[in-house]
Amino acid sequence: MSRTPEASGPSVAGVFQGRFPCSEIAKDWKVTVGPECIKVKWGLTLYQDPNTHEPTTYHLRGTLNRSAAREGKWAIVRGTKTDPNAIVYQLDSDKPDVSVYLLKGDDNVLFILDQQRNFRVGDENLSYTLNRVVN
Repeated sequence: MSRTPEASGPSVAGVFQGRFPCSEIAKDWKVTVGPECIKVKWGLTLYQDPNTHEPTTYHLRGTLNRSAAREGKWAIVRGTKTDPNAIVYQLDSDKPDVSVYLLKGDDNVLFILDQQRNFRVGDENLSYTLNRVVN
């Protein structure tokens, strides 16, 4: 995504990147996009309290919001329709109408869910996943 060094240290819970189809995310964010918006690239940094490891803020840069990075609070919530114990990260936990839900697959992969916390289906070229960036 960028040539700047990725954030690191005890206040960083993780740095993730991915590419996925544009239209569904734009609809969730209530953003109008044209037919030329085929894919979205994201670089997501999740921050935590360095002592308690509790979620604090996030920084999201990407092609859907080129003019400014999206920033806010995130939280760990539980459950999807198929797994009530699933670990889900909710970006903008204070704004549920435009929240982004990320299912923790493991420490290295996050799946981008829809607003009802269901899996999204990609296509032959793009999937709704974010992968951990290793420094």
